[in-house]
Amino acid sequence: MTCIWNKNFTNNTRRFKTRFPELYEILLPHFESVSKFLSQNEENCTVEKDINILNKIFQFWNFSFSKDNNLTVKENGVFLHSGYSPIKEVQKLFNCSEAKDEDINWIFAGIGLGYAPLEFAKINASNLIVIIEPDPGFLFASMCALDWTPIFNHEKCIIITETNPEQIIPLLDSLHVIEKSKIITSSAQTQHQKLWFTNFFTLLERNKQKQNINTNTLERFSSLWLKNSAKNLQAFSTCSGIEIYKDMLERKIPSVVCAAGPTLETVLPYLNKIKNKAVIIAVDTALRSLLRYNIEPDFILLIDPQYYAANHIAGLTSPSSVLITESSVYPSVMRFNCRKKVLCESLFPLGQFFETKLLSNKSLGKITAGGSVSTSAWDFAKYIGSKSIFMAGLDLGYPENKTHIKGSTFEEKSHSTSNKLSPAENNLCSILFSASNEKSVNYQNDEIITDSKMKLFAWWFESQIAKYPSYETYTLSSQSLKIPGMKISSVQEILNFEDCYNIKMDLIKSCEKRTCNFDPQLFAQTLQELKTTLSDLYEQAKKGYFICDKILSEPSANAESYARTKFKDLEKIDNYIMNSSAKNVAALVFPTQRQLDELLSKEKPYKSSILNSIQKSRIIYSQLKNAIKQYQKYL
Repeated sequence: MTCIWNKNFTNNTRRFKTRFPELYEILLPHFESVSKFLSQNEENCTVEKDINILNKIFQFWNFSFSKDNNLTVKENGVFLHSGYSPIKEVQKLFNCSEAKDEDINWIFAGIGLGYAPLEFAKINASNLIVIIEPDPGFLFASMCALDWTPIFNHEKCIIITETNPEQIIPLLDSLHVIEKSKIITSSAQTQHQKLWFTNFFTLLERNKQKQNINTNTLERFSSLWLKNSAKNLQAFSTCSGIEIYKDMLERKIPSVVCAAGPTLETVLPYLNKIKNKAVIIAVDTALRSLLRYNIEPDFILLIDPQYYAANHIAGLTSPSSVLITESSVYPSVMRFNCRKKVLCESLFPLGQFFETKLLSNKSLGKITAGGSVSTSAWDFAKYIGSKSIFMAGLDLGYPENKTHIKGSTFEEKSHSTSNKLSPAENNLCSILFSASNEKSVNYQNDEIITDSKMKLFAWWFESQIAKYPSYETYTLSSQSLKIPGMKISSVQEILNFEDCYNIKMDLIKSCEKRTCNFDPQLFAQTLQELKTTLSDLYEQAKKGYFICDKILSEPSANAESYARTKFKDLEKIDNYIMNSSAKNVAALVFPTQRQLDELLSKEKPYKSSILNSIQKSRIIYSQLKNAIKQYQKYL
């Protein structure tokens, strides 16, 4: 007799192959193995729904039927689904307002038999569904037990299996899944891979923290970024991009990245010799300390737009160094005395607009922003093709209760502003005894004080090192916060390398013969194009605002019918805005989703969903006008 489990699996396999062909090829040996076991055991099938077959093949579960005659399972004696009605159980999960929100992404982490994602796929066709099951065996057990047609028919569905958490987070991040997501999970359905899911949820939470920090930063500093970018536009006509240095070291020469942690002090006396063995990359906060030892690094990185970052190099000179910077930095940075200034790809829309136009969609060269200049410096070391990367002063904590290297901008400022009532030591204590501090361990497994922000940076390094294992990364201090994947090394190991100073300098100078300076006339044309496009965009937003305002000022009995007559006009305006080349430029100082929600919450809601939508549109048009005005002020 043919059993239902074989029918389910055969049909699901066929649809899986059509819906996810690449994943099917990866899992093909597993598909064939399960199919073989089903066929062999089907001979002993006495009834269509013989659960003995499932229990024999998938021994990690104990299959049975619920009171309403649906399949349910136990694992280690624990029910994964209701023993009474597993379908009604999951239907209750979606009896909430979130299930009706089309913008929410639903992540099913550990699915048991799959009732939850299957039921959600039936009732909601517009939301993204992400199914995460690290063990494909559990996935196949579900595909034998239930008909997965609703999932395969769902237009927005991702299945992730047989991979590690470190690879999943960047994927979800790139698809913009995490920022607005709902997690459906249970300890019973994740117990088979408890450590895996613990790591996944930890990484997911860290990513959410990072995104929250990014949102807070955007809300606070977007106007500053706009102002700086506008003042620095001429840099596009005078500076090359870091693309000229891409892979120049050809994995033959190492790099040493100098961060400004306290343990940099142990490396500084050797840097003059190390400079003959490796490329020296200094972050802005470390430059003052290096110059104190008469060391001018090969490269200095400063890409933070804020004034305090510019203050790190204020009053300093490094005539033999190359400054790697970004078009939105505080304008005084562009006056820094160095051998050459080179731009990386802009992090912000105004710079990106000019890069796209002036470079014909090519790039100045991208540095991944990990939230800290040290993360950017590591990425630059990778970008130029370093053989290996040594991190000096990357402490991400307070070794021996020290907060900064001697001579850093922080320490100098603490001393210069201290007085009897507020000595410099107070600044140190306020950091060391902050309520947000946490305890962790260094490379000697001794206790070190750190905080959640620095642990977030540590996670960034951990994830990037895992992502790019061929770029071996080392720390030069055992007292720094321990980062999985980052090995410990020593100054002596670097000093044992062959001298490569002349080779290094020849490579750098050779790369600098390539330039990507722009035609001044093309620059002027691009600037004028932006001004004109923003002006046109403003007029469209103004027109949209007027229409919405007129609708909402109508008597309530007439407003909805009048709104229907204006739908085509508003749709035309929206299409113009969405297709405008200046749309992303204006987005920099446009309110975040959180700010828009706050503005909307202050408005009195209408009984009509149409009028609520018009009210939201009026807010958006109003804020778009304000955003464009800010640009027009500085351009």
